[in-house]
Amino acid sequence: MSGTPSISESYAVYGSRHGGGTGRLNFPVSLVVLARSPWVFRAQAVAEYHELGFSEILVVEEGVPRYPAGELLRRFPEVRLLIPLRPSTPGARINQAAREVQGEKFLVLWDDQALPEAGLQFRIQKFWDGTPRVAVAPVRRDRGGRELPSVLVPGLEKDKLKILTLGTDLENVDTLFPADYTALYDRRRFLRTGGYDPTMANPFWQKIDWGLRSRLWGENLTVEKNFKVDYRSDPPVEDQTPDRSYPRFFLRNLAVRHVGDHGVLPFARFWAHARRAGLPLFESLAGFRTERAWVHTHRYRFQTDARLLAELWGDS
Repeated sequence: MSGTPSISESYAVYGSRHGGGTGRLNFPVSLVVLARSPWVFRAQAVAEYHELGFSEILVVEEGVPRYPAGELLRRFPEVRLLIPLRPSTPGARINQAAREVQGEKFLVLWDDQALPEAGLQFRIQKFWDGTPRVAVAPVRRDRGGRELPSVLVPGLEKDKLKILTLGTDLENVDTLFPADYTALYDRRRFLRTGGYDPTMANPFWQKIDWGLRSRLWGENLTVEKNFKVDYRSDPPVEDQTPDRSYPRFFLRNLAVRHVGDHGVLPFARFWAHARRAGLPLFESLAGFRTERAWVHTHRYRFQTDARLLAELWGDS
């Protein structure tokens, strides 16, 4: 197995970029498979994805593979492996994959998820007709075939973000972020958002941060009822407790106000930040100034603020 130098020193990619041909899907979509299940099941999962006809499959490992990776690459020429060289978050691995894949769209699945084959190409093409979207998320089903709530709706109560998890009876419905990261992403639009924040260790807050930022910057995210993804095992349970990631999320998203044609982080929001951060005053102030500078740099990307977004959710 030979390595190919890539964009970042933080990961390596193995396999041929042009080894897979055109595949059976005529739509330019790449498949990104995030590793989560025991390594002994990896080849079986890849074989199932191979049968769906993707021209490019990028398997993203958590670390150095424990299985015979060279054999997997020889068996499936369209497969490449992305191996992080240091521990990283799921969002960081998706960012890396987005820079490596060739398709205009890329579908992110975990290796413990299955994608029904029937009508796949038609559904993928149909999702992208009409309104441009940064991501289209599926309805998730547990291993018994029961639909899981996959629509994430935001609400604000005195600057505290509340997330409602719902099902859907509509063909497509707005969502704040893709549950479990699983979605069909528009590669160009995703990269324009900056991707997932790799410094946020908690997946729950990492996903909310990306989804809310994308929304505030004018992007659309939807759940499509006819787009299904099935779990082979129990879905993961996430810790939703505010942690060290939360102050950064609060300042870059919830505390921003949209004024005229741009976003601002008012200095008056510092005291709310200081109460939440639980840090010495000097450290809180330093963090606030850093994030205020970030908001100023990206001020013209903001099309609304969290308060107005929550108030008008579902009206557009």
